[in-house]
Amino acid sequence: MNLNIFSPVKRVRKREKDKDEFDRLIDVIETFAPKEHLDEREAFYYNYKIMAQYRTPLLGLLQTASQVGPLREDQETHAVEIFMRLKAFYDVRGKLTVQEAVKDTGLVRRFHHFFTLFYGRKDLSAGQIGEWLERL
Repeated sequence: MNLNIFSPVKRVRKREKDKDEFDRLIDVIETFAPKEHLDEREAFYYNYKIMAQYRTPLLGLLQTASQVGPLREDQETHAVEIFMRLKAFYDVRGKLTVQEAVKDTGLVRRFHHFFTLFYGRKDLSAGQIGEWLERL
């Protein structure tokens, strides 16, 4: 009989680190977000939680992104909310007004990219995004 004395009879479970608000929101988002974009979500959004100036706007953005119900019920209102959260995240110092943010092509491109990364929506047209943002 070959016994390994260093092998535990019962597997010892690793203790999971305590999850903060970000980890809980990320877990919710990862249940519905497209798996093929996980690396991009981590690089462009999730990793920013370690930087103090981005924590508050990122938390608001992830809270809004994790709410799939409002997206299905009223896409326009939810899209406007996401745009405002993206503006707060990318314009941490608040230099852009809302009107300037709507006209900022880089921010609108990131908004379109956000829907692709988090919701898998590649079908959004510039016209549809323009309709959503004209309310602002």
